[in-house]
Amino acid sequence: AERRQRSEQYKSQQVAKLVAEVREFGDDIIDYNELAGIYDFPIDKFQRLAIQAFLRGSSVVVSAPTSSGKTLIAEAAAVATVARGRRLFYTTPLKALSNQKFREFRSTFGDHNVGLLTGDSAINKDAQILIMTTEILRNMLYQSVGMSASDGRLFEVDVIVLDEVHYLSDISRGTVWEETVIYCPKEVQLICLSATVANPDELAGWIGQIHGKTELVTSSKRPVPLTWHFSKKFALLPLLDGKGKKMNRKLRMSHVQNISSPKSEFYYVKGKRKVRTNKNEQGNRSPLDISKQVQLSKHEVTNMRRSQVPLIRETLSQLWENDMLPAIWFIFSRRGCDAAVEYIEDCRLLHDCEASEVELELRRFRMQYPDAVRENAVKGLLRGVAAHHAGCLPLWKSFIEELFQRGLVKVVFATETLAAGINMPARTAVISSLSKRIDAGRQLLTPNNLFQMAGRAGRRGIDTVGHSVLVQTTNEGPEECCDVIFAGLEPLVSQFTASYGMVLNLLAGSKVTHKQKESGDVKAKRSGRTLEEARKLVEQSFGNYVGSNVMVAAKEELERIQKDIQHLSSEITDEFIDRKCRKELSEEDYAEISLLQNKLKV
Repeated sequence: AERRQRSEQYKSQQVAKLVAEVREFGDDIIDYNELAGIYDFPIDKFQRLAIQAFLRGSSVVVSAPTSSGKTLIAEAAAVATVARGRRLFYTTPLKALSNQKFREFRSTFGDHNVGLLTGDSAINKDAQILIMTTEILRNMLYQSVGMSASDGRLFEVDVIVLDEVHYLSDISRGTVWEETVIYCPKEVQLICLSATVANPDELAGWIGQIHGKTELVTSSKRPVPLTWHFSKKFALLPLLDGKGKKMNRKLRMSHVQNISSPKSEFYYVKGKRKVRTNKNEQGNRSPLDISKQVQLSKHEVTNMRRSQVPLIRETLSQLWENDMLPAIWFIFSRRGCDAAVEYIEDCRLLHDCEASEVELELRRFRMQYPDAVRENAVKGLLRGVAAHHAGCLPLWKSFIEELFQRGLVKVVFATETLAAGINMPARTAVISSLSKRIDAGRQLLTPNNLFQMAGRAGRRGIDTVGHSVLVQTTNEGPEECCDVIFAGLEPLVSQFTASYGMVLNLLAGSKVTHKQKESGDVKAKRSGRTLEEARKLVEQSFGNYVGSNVMVAAKEELERIQKDIQHLSSEITDEFIDRKCRKELSEEDYAEISLLQNKLKV
């Protein structure tokens, strides 16, 4: 925590120094070396490439693993923008993430230079750096239709950062990100930060086509390597083999006797249910007859899995024994997070000095925000355990985040929203289930969802390796976990929907104030786009771009095949057939065929 604080202080001082120099000598001095110099650690290659692309005036799409340092790129762009006296908008998908970025940017740029705009808060709206949710920006873009540069706040903006732009694939909200890109003025530079996806080239190509020059920067390298584990009753085992190419054979159902119980072991064989392993005269277990093994029924597999589901305390004990704390523990319901805290609130995870520090911080927080304290969570907090979800007040969540970053909370039970870019890196990420309950039943996590949650593991500069722990459930075992891991990343898919509200907003535009020269009266009227202009905008969706590319590729392939057919047809003449027959047939067969051809001609 002290090292992080020193790093933040150094960065803040360097930013202030650079801004002062630019204002004295002009913005020509802003280059990559100046921006890299504000950090007290070396910049990664993908960060350098993205910053250089931004300085060339291009929009940038960055696709890199979770917790790899994408925010640094936006931060460097903000430094350059503030130094030039211009504005930058930073958008996030969540109010909690907006609040966190607001605090982080204030510590770097000063309170007067950073503002916040969410559904709940409006702080310093005219600041050079304005942080907001993506929906807020989309609505501003609706309102800016038809406005001149002197009329609208948006047109004073040089740069817009779209954080977590992979939300474009979100079924319920993805259209917001597409609309934002489509309606954004072309003179504004876009910086789009995405987790790793399968088709970042298509995203960059689409933005380049509808918005302007765009450069793609990708990275698949994690700053802290990630290892996968599987938690079962009585055992925490590696999920993958030594090469990381397939499932650890010790997790196969046939090996369950090795970890089911420390006293007796069981195995399924033909004609019998549960059979204890035999012991020879020396008391050693004799090998089982593998030839008698049969595939278990679905009911037997379910029973076997149910017997191997660990309690939360048991998995926590495994993490403690293997020095894998602090951990973020993902549970897909608020109630489940709160219940987990209550279940283990008697487990003491803090040393006496740490518990005293938490108690002191809690006392200070209670004095400042008495109504924000979650009284039912205090006992667990004093033991080093907390919940973090949308049911907590923002102030309480910020308090939990701060304690966690300082190492005073060892386990945070959180919903999956915590995976969406909130800065709470841990040594370990625990995924309690590979599926979550939805209205239609249970839905398996996508590879993208799983990797984003697992990506929270591994603290840069602190841990040499991050741990991702998947937990045995009655519905999923190690086989299903490996299926998701090896399925590969999913591509971004357009969720753009042309609704009546969208079209009406585009047609209506914004209310623009005009002053008549003769009478001096002030009148307000709507200034929007025509129906044809609105139609053209709606037709610029990411889905249309990908679909048209597929059609173009299919058309090119069809033309290639037709050319091949024409080429082959031109070569197949009577002369060509005659030469082929002479070469491949015997003289007798060739003479017979020639005789028949002559008879046919006659």
